[in-house]
Amino acid sequence: MARDVRGGPPRFGAKAQKAGRRPRPARRDAASHGRMTRAGSSGGEVERAPVRAVDAPGREPAAVDRDVRDAMHQAIALILVSATVLLIIGIVMVYSATAPSAIRYAHANGLPTAFNTANGQLMYAAIGVVLTAAAAFVPLRLYERMADAVFVCGILLQLAVLSPLGSAVAGNTNWISLGPIRVQPSEFLKLATILWLAARLGGMRRDDWRISSFLLPTWWPWPAHLRGRYTMPVGTGAIAALAAVLAGFDMGTAMVFALICAGIFWLAGMPGRYFMWIGGLGVFGAAVLVAVNPSRLTRIKEYLDTLLSQPDALNPTQADFALWAFGSGGLSGGGLGTGIEKWPGNLAEAQNDFIFAVIGEELGMFGCLVVVAMFIVLGWGLVRICLAHPSRFASLACGGIAVWMCGQAIANMLVVTGVLPVFGVPLPLVSQGGSAVVACLLAVGFAVACAMDAPGVRASFRVPRRLAYRARAVVKG
Repeated sequence: MARDVRGGPPRFGAKAQKAGRRPRPARRDAASHGRMTRAGSSGGEVERAPVRAVDAPGREPAAVDRDVRDAMHQAIALILVSATVLLIIGIVMVYSATAPSAIRYAHANGLPTAFNTANGQLMYAAIGVVLTAAAAFVPLRLYERMADAVFVCGILLQLAVLSPLGSAVAGNTNWISLGPIRVQPSEFLKLATILWLAARLGGMRRDDWRISSFLLPTWWPWPAHLRGRYTMPVGTGAIAALAAVLAGFDMGTAMVFALICAGIFWLAGMPGRYFMWIGGLGVFGAAVLVAVNPSRLTRIKEYLDTLLSQPDALNPTQADFALWAFGSGGLSGGGLGTGIEKWPGNLAEAQNDFIFAVIGEELGMFGCLVVVAMFIVLGWGLVRICLAHPSRFASLACGGIAVWMCGQAIANMLVVTGVLPVFGVPLPLVSQGGSAVVACLLAVGFAVACAMDAPGVRASFRVPRRLAYRARAVVKG
């Protein structure tokens, strides 16, 4: 406030300058933009609205949503703890499940030990941990920019199973053999598909679910008014990934892909009528694929024959051996390495698709409940990111990873317990398989990178310079 030198009434702004006196600027507290600030000389205080502080270049903004930051902290802890526990359980149980075959091989060849399969799993797990740490520090914007290239590379790698490099196992040509190394491209294509769908859906309007936007590409050889808006719409890309997997006759993995795509589309807000049509077509297609393959048809017949009956002791199926394993395990199990059903001639694929039965026999119901609880914790951590992250890309991607890992785990457990027919899907982070464990750990690293990218999270893990200086002083002193 300024008063005229001639004794007139108080003047403000331009009037005060015209009177020959500069107005006193309102002082503002530089330490806090949202606190009470003093203005003028009358001693009155004026409350200002909170202002987002601007930090130095390269630093996180000072004004962050604490609820979001705390949610990301919780998600990181939940994901890392649960993934670590599942990985350790998986490595231990792979050693236990492969012990009979390793003992027989060592005895036949005069070797002291022959845990080649389990040692390979340990090596792949170590590689996956290193890649997890590296993936966690990659900026989220780089993932979003590279989603198209990663998806195309994943499709090409999956199609390589049809080349001379392709390798067939149990009727499924879903592996690539590179000398002593065998890679399953579909495991990496799962993560690539999730990233690509999240990036594309994140850039689309939430209510734009027209056929031209969802399914029809711009290069469609129809009249111009029937062509789409995008070179590769999300629906066409999902169909391409699914077709690439089915080209190797791996129906179990294809069902997991269908589950992942449906989950991401649901999270993105696809109308319910689309799910009815797509679901109906999917059931019809699955029925045709089962009918034309004798092996799949036999599995369905065995499942229907044994669904409401006791296990057949004379001609047991794979599910019967699994149920015997659960029954002999009881509450606490018989102990590590003491399982009987894992021996050759009994439970097939004990270290892969049916490792949950080995856990039930050797660790009992309590061990199975620990595995189930860890998947619940892992899923909840991913859902926390999905619900609280400000980025739509990160939200959809973490939701897709939750559908992938938890949905596949539920499917595996239902197959092993005989609720669903056998269609061959591993237990994420637990079953033996180098490609599977590396892909899952990469997904964990990406989820941590999403959480770290939220405002204020990365800065909260940095040690203040003053605290670091004092710590060094104490150590030196």
